[in-house]
Amino acid sequence: MQDEMMDLMDVSNEIQETLGRSYNVPDDIDEEELMGELDALEADMDFESNSVPSYLQPDKETDLDSELNLPAAPSGHAAVPANRQNRWFMSFPM
Repeated sequence: MQDEMMDLMDVSNEIQETLGRSYNVPDDIDEEELMGELDALEADMDFESNSVPSYLQPDKETDLDSELNLPAAPSGHAAVPANRQNRWFMSFPM
């Protein structure tokens, strides 16, 4: 129990140190300039959200299967030759 408490205290100290760090942010920041940049970013995001990205647009190709010349998928079960049935069972020692 004491080990867990010590671990929690260590984590708490790390958090306090991180929050108390100085990031050398200058004091003479122009708030109007920052707001202008923020408005420009918001405008860019609005522009991007109104348009549909190319990967979400419908395909222009009508029949992709015919272009790839793929064979048709098999239907039903494949027939197993009589001499191969239960062959795996015979390979185990008894």
